Amino acid sequence: MAEYKRHQGHRQRMRERVQNYGLDSLADHEVLEYILYTTNAQRDTNEIAYNLLERFGDFASVLEASEEELCTVEGIGPTSARLLHMLPQVSRYYGRSRTDGKRCFKTTEQLGSYLMEKFAWSDYERAMLVSLSTRRHIKAAVWLREGTSDRVSLDVKDVVATAIKGGTDAVVLCHNHPNGVALPSMEDMEATGSIARALGLVNIHLLDHFILTDTECFSMRDAGRLPIYDFKTGTLFWP
Repeated sequence: MAEYKRHQGHRQRMRERVQNYGLDSLADHEVLEYILYTTNAQRDTNEIAYNLLERFGDFASVLEASEEELCTVEGIGPTSARLLHMLPQVSRYYGRSRTDGKRCFKTTEQLGSYLMEKFAWSDYERAMLVSLSTRRHIKAAVWLREGTSDRVSLDVKDVVATAIKGGTDAVVLCHNHPNGVALPSMEDMEATGSIARALGLVNIHLLDHFILTDTECFSMRDAGRLPIYDFKTGTLFWP
């Protein structure tokens, strides 16, 4: 009974820690220990977590192991193996749900978060054009081109053709800097101006151009650096 109470106290402290500071406050073995509470109502899962890391090497490798492999670890049964094996799939499903285009993006931060999910873990510069409805729902998100680790070149005609196919009069351009900072280069600025003018000629607004890294998101519109096409005069204005 004393052993059971000790485990219960430890679990309660762990739950409070996660509630207050999130999973990032835990070490790899503690995260595994915490996850396994779900399938081990009374058993001490600390030793099982260490067994998993000893067998597979690190947290990611544990989740990437097959159910059969997981069941070879002492303390892991079919139910715990299924739970661990399903976590990456649940994460991917969640990611798709966040970026499926059904959500309404009312702020720059919301749209930037959506785009960062799309560009996550990309080692090369890539460009995307997003078509938005009048209510700011995603109607289309199309990859334009993939470049090298530090450059991607855009064909203005391709961008315009993709925008027209999107079926709206408002689009957002975005590309990433995987090995740099989230700031537009002079080449980026010139390309944005050419694209804004070409889109304006077919009555499509360029609402923003996002520059992304793994951790940062730069909005040319919010920074006051987005060129604006005047539809009445056919003139491109730079802030």
